[in-house]
Amino acid sequence: MTKAPYFFDTKEIPDFQSLVACFSGKPLQSPYRSTVPLLSLVEHSHPNWNAFLAACGAPQNCALHFEFRVASPKPNGNPSQTDLLLMSNSAVWAVEAKWTEPRYEKVSERLSKTEPDGADPRGTLNGWLQHLQPFATCPLKIESFSGIVYQVLHRAASVCAVATSRRLRPELVYLHFCPSPLQSTATTAQYESDLADLHVLLGSPAGFTFRVVELPLEPTAAFESMKSADKHSGATSARVAGALCHGPLFTFGALTSKRI
Repeated sequence: MTKAPYFFDTKEIPDFQSLVACFSGKPLQSPYRSTVPLLSLVEHSHPNWNAFLAACGAPQNCALHFEFRVASPKPNGNPSQTDLLLMSNSAVWAVEAKWTEPRYEKVSERLSKTEPDGADPRGTLNGWLQHLQPFATCPLKIESFSGIVYQVLHRAASVCAVATSRRLRPELVYLHFCPSPLQSTATTAQYESDLADLHVLLGSPAGFTFRVVELPLEPTAAFESMKSADKHSGATSARVAGALCHGPLFTFGALTSKRI
């Protein structure tokens, strides 16, 4: 079987060690970042990773684009940076990994704050909606989306932007590792609800699938040895990277998958 190629954004990476090196700094500065179990899953637990691909309907040899960026609709604005983009000849899957993260802000909160340059944030939001519109079954108006989690909206919009440019079928996937060691973490049920709310506002399009996958994990001794590492120290990033390159940091259980 042909090995799936690794990319960091759009740059092809020769091997896993080189890929991990691309995450230097804050992305690995805490062992509790969701990037850590995601990388360990892809590299160290092939049966579980293949089960995840099967749940999404993705081929095992699809290209893996980590930290894939889609430019903001606003010039010089912050891009939407998806944890992992899976790409085949016919479809594209935006995979957002979650583990210890709390639920993020809603569109209403985002609109209540001006852009750093003083611009109206409605312009940026309208740009994301324009990416979504070709895959929706109804007209999209800013006012309808105030209760939607802003990150969910622009992740969905970014995969639509990729799908449009390459003539692919889009799918948005939230991969939730559980249990979380932190009490503030959003639940699988919350992610299901957040994605369902957006899908309804898009007119429940059959051609744009949303999915939430829950994947149990249990830390290995190698992870446990790092759990108290200082997340404010640059040395932690190097330690986590070294551990990922050395071997598994988790064992994974059987996943559950819900299509929205």
